[in-house]
Amino acid sequence: MPVEAKQIGKETCVRVMYETGTNATALQWLSSEQTAGKRHPFLFTQCQAIHARSMLPCQDTPSVKASYTAEVSVPSDLVALMSAVGSGSKAHPDDGTKKVYLFEQKVPIPSYLIALVAGDLESRKLGERSDVWAEREVVEKAAYEFAETEQMLSTAESLVGPYVWGRYDLLVLPPSFPYGGMENPCLTFVTPTLLAGDRSMAGVVAHEISHSWTGNLVTNHTWEHFWLNEGFTTFLERKIKGRMYGESFRHFSFIGGWKALQDSVSRFGG
Repeated sequence: MPVEAKQIGKETCVRVMYETGTNATALQWLSSEQTAGKRHPFLFTQCQAIHARSMLPCQDTPSVKASYTAEVSVPSDLVALMSAVGSGSKAHPDDGTKKVYLFEQKVPIPSYLIALVAGDLESRKLGERSDVWAEREVVEKAAYEFAETEQMLSTAESLVGPYVWGRYDLLVLPPSFPYGGMENPCLTFVTPTLLAGDRSMAGVVAHEISHSWTGNLVTNHTWEHFWLNEGFTTFLERKIKGRMYGESFRHFSFIGGWKALQDSVSRFGG
């Protein structure tokens, strides 16, 4: 280590050269047959809870946060997205068949919220701060289903203060995506099973929006206290629904949650 780096108050930049492999547990590789369009393969990441370490060198704990920038190279007919604000794209310097997408996440985040996706994607505008991304086969359905996103976002701000992340985009993943949703900053991942056609499942977005404050901005220190992330997020989710749909809706949601809690305690023990 350079002598000047040992001086109090001095900053030193450390560059780490690394590469990961296709068997990294954070990377989920889908064949073209597993997508809606069946034209191109698809990649998405799932780092929660402790899989970011398989993808990049990091302190893989929710108690450590960092901002990041990234450049992602993909074939020109695919789109790359991350849990960050996109800052455009550029031609690949060495390969004319590829494009490089640029990203910056200015707000420090824990490693489990680093996310990357690459696939055959299109977008539709939902509001001034929000787009929905999906394969072309479902993107119009997704735009209809999640049309209330900006209203949910504004309602959340009226309850807990300004939204600090810049963008709030949604990504509808291919049918083989095994999760309900993942609150990656700037880019929430959601399952296509939410596309009911009547917006009856869109309330999941209120939950993921709530994570922008409870979980992503204020985070549990260790995974032992993960309930803090989900508990306060569920509370805020129901407050948003109460403001939008009425207090009786919020109370009904609470009753369902209380019953689920009782069932869990009965089954697993308290």
